[in-house]
Amino acid sequence: MLAIGSGIVIIAAKLEERKERVPKIVTARRREDERERARLYLKSRLMLPTIPLGMVTLLAGYGDMALMWMQDELTPRALMGSTILFFSGAVWGWGHARYERYLVAVCPEHLARKQKILEAAKDYKKTRRDASPAGPAHPGRRFVPAVYAVGILAQFVVTGYYLGQIGAYAAIFLPWAGYFNAKVIAWRELFTRA
Repeated sequence: MLAIGSGIVIIAAKLEERKERVPKIVTARRREDERERARLYLKSRLMLPTIPLGMVTLLAGYGDMALMWMQDELTPRALMGSTILFFSGAVWGWGHARYERYLVAVCPEHLARKQKILEAAKDYKKTRRDASPAGPAHPGRRFVPAVYAVGILAQFVVTGYYLGQIGAYAAIFLPWAGYFNAKVIAWRELFTRA
């Protein structure tokens, strides 16, 4: 009787030990699945449209600069202005890509939830709306809209300043070309990773 009782105690202890380990494995695996789903969302919904947009804006912006050169109106000031426009957009795109990387690292469930909703809509399935659609929950979240507003305002100011000095197409499209190309360069591992 004692042997059976101690055997049951040992089995119960092993089962209890297993219960403690399983949630950790499931949680880690679930977190990794959320990261992969977030990366898939970034790749399919944000980055794939970015590549053609980057090329179109680059061609439109520097096409206007080439037209100025052919008409012999390209000055060093206009060339410097186009470079500043491109790099200001690139800084904006790099900052946005860094924030997206931060979201994937800290709260991938937000982007994974967006991907899940889009997949369900593609398959005509009903999705559960159990999580709040307020956005990602991370420290400093309340400052993100202010940073976006400052970035967009700064871009409008730079574009407005150079609008009269270089061509309209260059002033409008070069910041966007810098933005899209910086995002593609910052997220290049999404396309090189198998």
